[in-house]
Amino acid sequence: MPRSFFKDLFQDLFRILKARLDNSELNNLEKLTEFIHSRSAYVAQTSLYGYLKTRMGRQYVDIFQDKRYAVSLNQAKWKIYFACLSDLVIFAVGTIVVQRDLGKLDPAELAIACFENCVRVSTDNECPYSVKEDALGAFKKRAEVSHWANASIGANAFTLSPETLANNSPVIEKYQELDREIVLNSVRFRWNNIRDEFIQRANKDLLLSAWQENRTF
Repeated sequence: MPRSFFKDLFQDLFRILKARLDNSELNNLEKLTEFIHSRSAYVAQTSLYGYLKTRMGRQYVDIFQDKRYAVSLNQAKWKIYFACLSDLVIFAVGTIVVQRDLGKLDPAELAIACFENCVRVSTDNECPYSVKEDALGAFKKRAEVSHWANASIGANAFTLSPETLANNSPVIEKYQELDREIVLNSVRFRWNNIRDEFIQRANKDLLLSAWQENRTF
C-alpha cells in the first residue's frame, strides 16, 4: 500500500473531527447531509482501523503497505461506511418524521434521497462500482419496509453496521469468530453519542419543511 494511505487517512479523520466540532442547529438539508455523512464516516473508519490496529499490533504498518491487502481493505472500508450510512439515515429520518403530519409525503423517499446524496459526496474512484450499486439497491429495499416510529427509538435502527464490520473486516475467519462480540459492541457503543447529538441538534420542523419545499437535495 502506498505511503500516501496514512496521510490520506489522517486528512480524512481530521476533516471528520473538524465537522464534529460544529454544534450548530441542523435546520436544512445540506447540514443534514453533512452530519449524516461525517458521522457515518467517523464510525466506519475508527471502528475498522481501530480494530485492525489492535488485532495486528506491531505488524499494522507492514500489513497496510501490502498491495494485495489494500484491495480487501478498500472494499471492506466502503461496505462498512455504507452500512453505517444506512443505519444513521434510517434513524435520522425516523426521528424527523415521528409524530408529524406528513400528508402524502413518504419518509422512504426522504431517506433514499438522503442516502443517495451522501453517496455522491463521499465516493471516489477507489469505491468499487459493484459495492456502491449493491449498497444503493439494498438501502432502497430497507427504506421501503422500515417502521419509522420504531427506527427513532434507541438503537433500533443500528443493526447493519455492527454486523457488517464483524463479517467484513479483512482478517482471517478465526479472528472474525473470536472477536465477534467485541467488534459488535464497539460499533454499537460509538453510535450512542451520535444519536444523542442528532436529537439535540436537529430542528425537526425546519428539516421537514425544507424537504416539503424542495423534494431534491
